[in-house]
Amino acid sequence: MRFFKTLLLLGGVIALSPAYAQDAKKPARIPVAIYEMRSSVSEIQARAATDMFTTALFKTKKFRVMERQRIGDGVAKERDMNAQGITTGDAATKKVKGAGVIFEATISEVSIGKSTSDSGISIGGLQIGGGKAEDGMGIDVRVLDASTGEVLDAINVRRAIKSTASSVGGVGALLDNVLAAKGKSSGGFTPDVSNKSTSRESMDETLRALIEDAVNQLTARSGEWELE
Repeated sequence: MRFFKTLLLLGGVIALSPAYAQDAKKPARIPVAIYEMRSSVSEIQARAATDMFTTALFKTKKFRVMERQRIGDGVAKERDMNAQGITTGDAATKKVKGAGVIFEATISEVSIGKSTSDSGISIGGLQIGGGKAEDGMGIDVRVLDASTGEVLDAINVRRAIKSTASSVGGVGALLDNVLAAKGKSSGGFTPDVSNKSTSRESMDETLRALIEDAVNQLTARSGEWELE
């Protein structure tokens, strides 16, 4: 028959609907949305963080992501043009898809200078130093039922931002001491050389990793949410 597939099993025949067989493999995805994230970290723009969160949600392929941050810039303008007859189709007559779940997310810097260490050594006037510091940044996310406002879930994710520093100085003093040990003198004209460098993990890189960790946790827990 046209609308059924038949399977031969133990000498019997079982009829399955193609649509049912397909739906059984793909569970329904929850429609979700996130409005602009809040940020207490001056280096991070909330709008950029919201874009990262939206992208991470879509990449899971487990949610139906509804645009909310820029809906007035894109969807609304397209619907207006459709209502005016400028574009084809019937977008203006249809309702915008609603979200079943809303994510409320806040970026917070947990600690500044969570741990620091410095070390150095001096040999014959040559000074070598180094140090490292570790700051902490985190994301708190609440999951809300869009129809009731009930908090369905809440998570927090933390990540360290590491930085290192190194310095070298006193090269001229070392040369003077070496010459003096050989009974020679530079006459006080030995040039000195110094160098200092620092490196710090990118805030954007850390933030993206934080968001992806949070979204992965939300995806794993989404089966426990009881929606109205």
